[in-house]
Amino acid sequence: MILLSSNSVPTSVPTMTPSSSVTPVSGKTPVNYLIHGEIVLKEGQDIIGAADDGFEIVIMLDESYRAYNMIVVGDSGNSIFGETKDNNIRHITFRPNQPKGRRRTNALVSAWCYNQSLIIAHNVLHLPDWVGVKLDCRQPLDASISDSRSGPGLLIANNTFKAETFNVGGTDLIPMEAVVVITPTIKNQSQRVAIIDNTFQGKLSEAVEFSPGPGSSIDIFRNRIDIDNTGTTYREYMMGRSIKKSGITFEGITDADAEPPLFNLAGNRILVRNTAIDILGRVKLAMACNHMEGIHPWRQEQHQYSLKAVDPLPLARECKRSLSSTVGMATTRPPALCQIVNSWRAVEASPANYVSGLSNLEGQFYFDPAICPTVASPSAVINSTSDTGDDDIATSSALATAATTALSIMTTLALLLNQ
Repeated sequence: MILLSSNSVPTSVPTMTPSSSVTPVSGKTPVNYLIHGEIVLKEGQDIIGAADDGFEIVIMLDESYRAYNMIVVGDSGNSIFGETKDNNIRHITFRPNQPKGRRRTNALVSAWCYNQSLIIAHNVLHLPDWVGVKLDCRQPLDASISDSRSGPGLLIANNTFKAETFNVGGTDLIPMEAVVVITPTIKNQSQRVAIIDNTFQGKLSEAVEFSPGPGSSIDIFRNRIDIDNTGTTYREYMMGRSIKKSGITFEGITDADAEPPLFNLAGNRILVRNTAIDILGRVKLAMACNHMEGIHPWRQEQHQYSLKAVDPLPLARECKRSLSSTVGMATTRPPALCQIVNSWRAVEASPANYVSGLSNLEGQFYFDPAICPTVASPSAVINSTSDTGDDDIATSSALATAATTALSIMTTLALLLNQ
């Protein structure tokens, strides 16, 4: 374990030196540790901040720093062995710059292929030019074959990601991404990757991007994304052209014979100045009690691939609203359905509604701007047929009954909307 204290110097980390700088930040006195190169965490190693009250542990770059990442986990050669001891990164403030302000790194935490879990919790991450946390493993693996070889796990919980503009050649630029998960060749991996109770804020092109393999699933629960993604990234600056931006990107698969990945999205607030959710390829999405604000709720430009809506009721426990909050409301819907409805609000005079941008949707999502209203809106229903494919999660009788009312918004089987 690497323990960074506010009153002692680590003796086992040759790449790290304490700094005497004590400029107050957010009401706390920073204890700065300057790193000369990448910190490589081996299996079972942790890096933990142990600050006294009124202090914060800060990792910054030394003037001689030339590496691409601040912390590295796993094997960049795409090997997955039998590692079982987890890595923890906790209670650290990351700053991707040198004391004089120069930015010298592409990623704060870069994870490759491994078999244990990487837990990143209770940190403050000031984002670099490219990405805050990246998991990139492209080693072919069927995670369902053996419990002892299930592929890289990643839990990102209770962190704050902060994005600020930076200047290059007189041009103000914004960081590109906070979290990226790229595991397209790992199939049937479930309950191994989760993004829970985090805050994303500031000038940022995109909060999170996911690209898992066939049959895999990822959980995204109770995060707050409040970003202004209208600026220019360093990549766009170098390319000389703009790239479409969103709050979250879900990238699925193109193979028609394989099971698309499932994303469980519950209890999140997604506030952007562009598109909230971008869909690429074939994707399954369970969506419960999320609130979205932006210019457009969806971008689905690959019309040949479907977005399949999955029964959201199993996610009800992940919502912040409790079932008791609906007691006493005058409604014909069961409390569980009241709990899982999503909401959308267009900003900056955008005419977009809750289905704008969707071009190939199977199944039904539930949107209702007013939770469990007593009077239904005439425009609140899109008539549909039911998808009874084997891939669907069984729908409860209460949900099936409620789905026939005008109190939920239903968008269904291969719905083609010309936006």
